Order: sequence, then structure tokens, then C-alpha cells
Amino acid sequence: MMITTILTIATVLCTHTPTAPSIDRYEGWMMTNVEIESPEDIEYLRNLGARSLACYDHAGQTQMLMTEKMIESARLHHISTKITERNITTYIEKIDQQRSDARAAGIGGWYSDFKTWPEVNTHIQQLADNAPELASVFEVGTTHEGRTIFGIRITSPGDATNRNRILFNGCQHAREWIAVMVPVYIAEHLIEGWSNNSEIQSFLDSTEVIIVPIVNPDGYEWTYASGGDRFWRKNRRNNNGSCEGVDLNRNWDIDWNGGDSTSTSTCSDVYVGPSVFSEPETQAMRSLIESLPNFVTHIDFHSYSQLILKAWGYTSTPHPDDDIIQSLGIAMRDAYQSVHGEQYIVGTPGDVLYYADGTFQDWTTSVGALGYTVELRPTGSSPGFDLPPSEIIPTCEESFEGILAMLRFISNPISITFPNGLIQFVNPGEMHELSIQMQTPLGGEVNSSTAKVHIRYGEDGTEATVPLQHNGGELFTAYIPGSLCGLTTEFWLDVETMSGQYQRYPAGDTSLTAGVAQLIEHVTMDQNPNWTTEGLWSWGQPAGGGGQYGNPDPTSGATGNNVIGYNLNGDYENNLSEKHLVAGPFNLSGNQNTQLQFSRYLNVEQPVYDHASIAVKSGAGSWQTVWTNSSEITDSQWQTVSYDISGMADDSDSVWVRWTMGSTDSAWQYSGWNIDDVSISASIPPGVAGDVNCDGLVDVEDVLAVISSWGPCEGVCAEDVVPDQNINVSDILLVIANW
Repeated sequence: MMITTILTIATVLCTHTPTAPSIDRYEGWMMTNVEIESPEDIEYLRNLGARSLACYDHAGQTQMLMTEKMIESARLHHISTKITERNITTYIEKIDQQRSDARAAGIGGWYSDFKTWPEVNTHIQQLADNAPELASVFEVGTTHEGRTIFGIRITSPGDATNRNRILFNGCQHAREWIAVMVPVYIAEHLIEGWSNNSEIQSFLDSTEVIIVPIVNPDGYEWTYASGGDRFWRKNRRNNNGSCEGVDLNRNWDIDWNGGDSTSTSTCSDVYVGPSVFSEPETQAMRSLIESLPNFVTHIDFHSYSQLILKAWGYTSTPHPDDDIIQSLGIAMRDAYQSVHGEQYIVGTPGDVLYYADGTFQDWTTSVGALGYTVELRPTGSSPGFDLPPSEIIPTCEESFEGILAMLRFISNPISITFPNGLIQFVNPGEMHELSIQMQTPLGGEVNSSTAKVHIRYGEDGTEATVPLQHNGGELFTAYIPGSLCGLTTEFWLDVETMSGQYQRYPAGDTSLTAGVAQLIEHVTMDQNPNWTTEGLWSWGQPAGGGGQYGNPDPTSGATGNNVIGYNLNGDYENNLSEKHLVAGPFNLSGNQNTQLQFSRYLNVEQPVYDHASIAVKSGAGSWQTVWTNSSEITDSQWQTVSYDISGMADDSDSVWVRWTMGSTDSAWQYSGWNIDDVSISASIPPGVAGDVNCDGLVDVEDVLAVISSWGPCEGVCAEDVVPDQNINVSDILLVIANW
């Protein structure tokens, strides 16, 4: 009854047009982009009184609110600043009008515009009222100013005692409005999906999802209030002075007040509070988590920068389960990118930003969960916290796929991933080594003797079962054969834990596929291919130098002495503009399903700072990006990488491939690109199951060929039409079945 009363009052208080804080408080302030080169720069600017508009401190361009005097002082300190908005009053009026227009248009329904605390409370109560068998609203705690923090629990009907618990929350930081909309969207679409999506129903059968959209309602309301502050970050603690608030994401009991991105000044946006867990908001969330049995994963949503941050934030020491934490981070990253193509970077705060102490993700990780901070759209300071309303739904959609990846990961007893990616094509007559990683995210142990790959040629083929090669620890190898007669290789994996829990990949009854490719172009680096180069791109033998960060260059190519690389004598430069290596043109007329493959030895910093990329174009068309680094890369051995370039290259008589080094920032040099054995291949017409001699017919000649080769098969044999590396009665039976 109490919840209903509160939410009814909230509905009355809610208006249908967005409110805005007083803009008089911004008189004399300007919005700037500041080039940060070190944590000392951040500290200096804070001491000046500049207000950072970044969620986490980081090197590179950072948006800040500054006065003219602060800008002058920063420039005297050799900190580069650029004014982007001289009149913040006008800027806020423009943003408010944009929101009003979006709300009036109503495109996206409830998600047409950002919503206030009362509107959010009303909406989640409506979600629960519409599905009482799945969802219930509850009180998490009460704030300094007496507002209730609400959450919503979502799980399938029945006894939930032994189910896993996952927590998603938003709005520890008041000004990060998109971090409120995303958790609400997740709640709504989990509830909707339960009735029409068997996968979501399965997830909720084994998991209770707890969602707290607004951890900091006092601060959040202050960003909307008349006389408030749109750029307010903290809660609204009365610090008995002119400066209110505590940064809730520095108040957790994990290296609290450790000195990294923290302050003991009440006026600082990263004020840690008078003591650990001093705030009713962090106390309430702590009590909630301590009440949850089987608490396994957590996401703390923030904005902005498009990052997936993992533990630890306060130290460079890896977490003992970092391999599992990283695998889940990559799974979420790939899921985010699959929706609208947006790239999110996975790493610790120290990897991609600067260290930070006393954070929520570190605390939930310290109590046994897999804790993450997801920094949502946009990538940078424009538009920063003021994401256009038109981007609310796209951000929510990609985030929903991200949390589904998390649910998949923890719902499976064994997580199966592919460190070098899945294969799309194999060469005829060759075995492809597929690297596999198997992990048990919630405990247990993989029974390596049960790990198998099931393979057949074509959908009419007979399946062979072959044990995986165990390479020690979590790593396995599957050998995937390429049919000599053009048949697609279909395969799937299965394995059990030591306690007998079963896992199949892919799930259900589907299979992975690898088509058979024919080689169109193959360029070894034994001779100089004389491709077009810029900057320090060159052909020759690498000297094994460089490696100020990451690893040094190799001392030879993958299959010979020579490579094409960027600076064969060492690291790439700081402040480097894009420098290109261009190969082509290649005549690919009449070819389909075109693939680019090469050997790579690459070291490059996180893309927040430095960049490496590959692009392709056809004829006089524009360059299309095929790949760009989404994280730091530190190759210590040669890697074979493949990319689908069919969209740009199929049936084109003039195809160009471009590798790019740069741009780079002003610090941390890596050894960059080394490239060898570049090939372009395309698919060949499919063959016929049981056809041994590749004449397109299945007849007595194929039977005789099998009989004449009876016995073990080394590698790929044409007669081994059931690819178990033994030529025997199963092969005869398949030939006869397809006569």
C-alpha cells in the first residue's frame, strides 16, 4: 500500500513537458574541450575549480565547465583548451527545446524523451501491475531528502530460492540521464519477452533480475529542478557548507579514499564522503546486495564513452578470475556492436582511463559477483550527457542485447568462446585449427575427456565425432577439414562438467558452417610487392625493436624473413596522423563470398588513444572500414586473421585494400603493424555429398575409390567422406546413400 501511495503522488507531481534547472547559475561559465595528458593535469584543473563533465578521468580530450580565468590559468600551465560553448544558457535552452520537440512528436512512445523520477516510478509500477506473476516493485531505501529508491524484481513464477541473482542499476551520477532509461527498457523488455521469447523465458526460469533505475533520486531530481543544476553529479548530502553532495561511486568499501580520482574536498565532484558507506544510497544498495542469495553478476550503468569497464578500478593487479571477467566483457561488447554497429571498449579503468577508488563495480566484484560499469553513448564530449532523444531507443536496444549476452554467459554451465574468432571458410584439402576456450563462470570444472566436435560435409552428410585436442587449462583445438569437392563443412561442439552438466555450442540443433574457398590472390612477402606506402610503412625484415609499451616487433615474418610493417626498426610515433598502406587493384570479377586473410603481428594502444584499422574499396567508391581496434592489442606471436569483404569486393574488377596506422595521441608508443602472407579467396560452387572424385556424380567410381583407400586417413582425404580420419564402412554407406 505504501508503494502505491507514493507512486500515485508521483504521478500527480509529474508533468508532461520537461522541466529545466535555472540557467542563471552558469553565468560566466563556458563549455570547453581540454586536452588531458596526465592525472596531474586533472588534479590541477580540479584545484582551479573546473568541473569535469566526464564520468571517469581519462587522457585525451575531456569536456569541462570553466571560467575565462580558469582557461587562462590552464593555458599558462600548458594545458590545451578549446571553447565549444561560450553561452551555456543558450546551449541549455537549445537542448530543452530539442527535448520538448521530441516529447511532443512522441516517436518512441515512453522513450521519446528522458523521464523524471516520478515518471520512472510510475512506469515501473505499471510494468509490475501488468505482469504481477513476473514482476514486483520494492523499496530499496530512502535518501537524504526523503525520496524512496525503488527497484523492480523480475523472474518466472515459482520458487526462486535457488535461482541466480543479477543486478542492473543506473544513475549513481545524477546528470547521466541515459543511464536511467536503459535499466527501465531492460525491465520492460524482459517482462515482454517472457511470453514470446523462449530464450528469455529460460533465463528467467533460472535467474531473478533486480533492477534499480535511479540510485540517486535526490541528485537526479536536482538536474531537472527549477534552480537546480543540469550538470550535477553527486547526491545531495548537506556538508554544512557551500558545497553539497558526495560522489556515490567513490563511497564504496573497496580502497575507499585511495587517492585515485578521489577527493576529500566537499566541493569536488569526486568527494568520497566523510566515511565509507556514509550515504543512505550506498547503504541501501549494500543492504540489498547482502540480502541476495546466489548474487552472480552486476552492471552499474553510466554515461558516457562507450566502455565496458571491469575490475579492478583501483589497481593494475589482475583479478584472479580475469579470464572469465574478460570473456564476459567481450561477449557483451560483441552483442552491443551487433545491433547498430557501435563499438564499446572492454578494459579496466586503468587500461582505458585512469584508476578510480571506491567504485561500485569493484565492490560487487569483491563480494563474489562479476561486476561491470557500462559507460553508454556517446563516445565523447559532443554531445556528452545531452544525448539527443533520438538516440535513447538505439542505446537501449544495444544495451538489451548486451545484458542478454550476460544472461547467456551465466545461464550456461560452460562458456565456450573462440579467442581467434570463428571460421567462415576453409581451404580445400586443408585442416583448419580452431582455437577454443572453455570456462566455468559459476564454478565447477570442465571434463576435458568429454569435449568433442561433430563434423559432416554438407547437410546430407553423415556426422563424425572427433575428440577435441586439449592444450591444457581452458584451451582446446578442433581440426576442421576443408572438403576437396566443395562441400560446406558443418560442425558443432559439446562438452560436460565433471558433475555431468552438459553444454552444446551452438545451442539447440543448429550447426556452425565453413564454406570451401579457392585462392584468388596470394602475396608472400618474400619479394617486395611495391604497394603504396605513407610515413614509415616499409617492406623488409623487422628488427625486433620497439615495445616501449606492449611487445616489440618480431624478428622475421610468419613464413619467411620479410614483412610489410610500420617502422620496422621500432615503435610508431606520438601525435601521428593516419598513415596508409594500400594494396591493389585486385581483379575479383566473377567471385563471390570474398575473404581477406593475412598474418598479423600488431601492438597498439587502446582506441581511446591510438588507432589501427583496415578498409576496402571497389573502383572509385569510398573506403569502407572492415576492422578497427576495439581494445589494446599486444600480439606476442603471429596471428592469422580473416575478414569478410564480400560486400565491397564481390564481382568487382578493381578492389583496393588499405591498412592504416594512426591517429595516435601524445604518449605511450607501441610497435604497430607487421603484415605477412596476404591472401584473397572466394567460395567455390558446392559439391555433392558422397562424391569422392569431384566429378559431380556419385557412382561406382566413388565406391571403388573408398575401397582402394581403406584404412586410416592422415589430414584431409577425398575418400573420407565421413570426416573421422578413417576410411571405412561408414564412408561406403554414405556414398551408397547418395548414389
